[in-house]
Amino acid sequence: MMKKILLFGSILFVGSLMAQRTGTNTAKIDFTQYPTVPIEGMEKLGIQIYTADLPFNKDTLRQYLGNMDMMKSDVEQLSKVGFQGINEVSLVGGEGDITIDMAFGSPTIVSKEQKTSSCAGSPEGCTQYYYTIKYRLPALVQARNSVGVLETWELNSLMNLQFGNEQVEQFEKLENGSSTSIHVINYRSETQLTSAFNEIGEASLVRKGIVNHIGNMAESVYEHLFFEETTLKLDIAFGKGNAADYTETEEASLSAVAALENNNYPSLQSSIKIWESWLDRYDSEDKKAAVNDKVAQGFHGNLSIAYTFTEEFSKARDHLDKAVEFSQSGFVNENEVKDLKAFYAFIDKQEKVKKYNSDLNPTEFFIAPDIKKLLGKRKYNEDIDFLIAEDKYAEISKKHNANAPKKDLSEMTVEEFINQDSQEGGANETNDEEVSLEGRVENDMLILSGLVDANMRGKALPSSICEYPEIKTIRARNIGFTSIPDCMNQLTKLEKLYINSNSFEVLPDVFATMKNLEVLDISSNNLKSLPASIYTLTHLEKIYVSGNQLSDADMKKLVESLPNTKFK
Repeated sequence: MMKKILLFGSILFVGSLMAQRTGTNTAKIDFTQYPTVPIEGMEKLGIQIYTADLPFNKDTLRQYLGNMDMMKSDVEQLSKVGFQGINEVSLVGGEGDITIDMAFGSPTIVSKEQKTSSCAGSPEGCTQYYYTIKYRLPALVQARNSVGVLETWELNSLMNLQFGNEQVEQFEKLENGSSTSIHVINYRSETQLTSAFNEIGEASLVRKGIVNHIGNMAESVYEHLFFEETTLKLDIAFGKGNAADYTETEEASLSAVAALENNNYPSLQSSIKIWESWLDRYDSEDKKAAVNDKVAQGFHGNLSIAYTFTEEFSKARDHLDKAVEFSQSGFVNENEVKDLKAFYAFIDKQEKVKKYNSDLNPTEFFIAPDIKKLLGKRKYNEDIDFLIAEDKYAEISKKHNANAPKKDLSEMTVEEFINQDSQEGGANETNDEEVSLEGRVENDMLILSGLVDANMRGKALPSSICEYPEIKTIRARNIGFTSIPDCMNQLTKLEKLYINSNSFEVLPDVFATMKNLEVLDISSNNLKSLPASIYTLTHLEKIYVSGNQLSDADMKKLVESLPNTKFK
């Protein structure tokens, strides 16, 4: 089964027809995604699901009619598994050559909404009541072998469930076989619904939640432990516009496409050299520069792709960081940012493949076991003891948190944000240590990103910025900075300062020496007053001050002091 994956697809063509912009050539690659854990010799895959004290057992798997639909994606057929292994792999309960452990955290109801519908097939007509519920059930999965834990990952904890207006299967073992009947659950009044939910709602939701996660776990296991034939589509950017002759960049793009499609990854080096040299021409201040923000974003994106396939993963991440930073400046296309961020996972996968499975050269493949069918259907799961009434979530979580990269606040759930201090186990004791800006100032410009620089949140803009007296542009939007250093009065060549959407309550009086400052954006902070030196910036072309708590008197004084400045 071939799956198509679009990476960087159709996200880099931006700009007007006259401005410097990017076009793209698309590489279409028949690609085999290798497993991300060591699988040589794997013949038995062990499954252990730790249910703690949650009300769940094998019978629960068939309690809800259509539970197999809950365990599979909408486009998937249970009998068709598109993943392969280098051995025939059997599924066992307990320990295997590789063992998968899954454990659950504490469930919570995020929201609950009452709804109604007409009773189907009722000649006299009636109304039935039910709840639609947003439900959160944390779940962690880890893969391990005889050496130890290989990898741990989180499943998406948020799901949409329903209580009432549903069918359940009732199964009964008999002397000469078994009997199955279908029971329809519906509630004819708000009182009935409320009473039933108070009595059995909690157990009903957690059972459905675990069934969902068994399906989610199976899908994730395939991606980590088996091979998959895919088609990658990679858009490789080149420059366009009247500012320069971009022929060289288009030729580099076409050369890279050919290298990728022919699996001739070493020949990407020629394109890499061209993109690197063109990035030396980047100028954030010159609107007519051959390499503006969007062209630079395209070339950094190209380099992240190329360095991934030449297995220089640190460089790939560095250039992807820069591409993401550029995508978050100016007009922000959220889909573009999302697609760029998704490439981090692809880089991580290829790095793990190199670490564990790069020496594999399989000549024969076997269809992977149908995990969902084997665990979910009664006739298959009777001999697979995979449910264990023990709590392993805290143990797995501790190991996972110790190794997992820190999340940006925008990626955290409410519970993660509330609990982050206790999970870090005292890591905040060094939180006041200043973050280095080494290597971050390029072409007299500093660009910071709320995604990449989440470790700066709640701190001051590092004073090491003052070690760059030639700097012309600082973009530090939405970082969570609480102040800027007093030494910034030394940055006399600064032309553009974007420090909007932070957490400033006051600003130091450092602006009097910034005679070259053209644009100042201090909007969307918590400023109640302005330093006196801002009123002297008569050379400012634009100032952004909205979204603060400035008085009418301060605003009137500012307008009168800066008569030639545009206010935004």
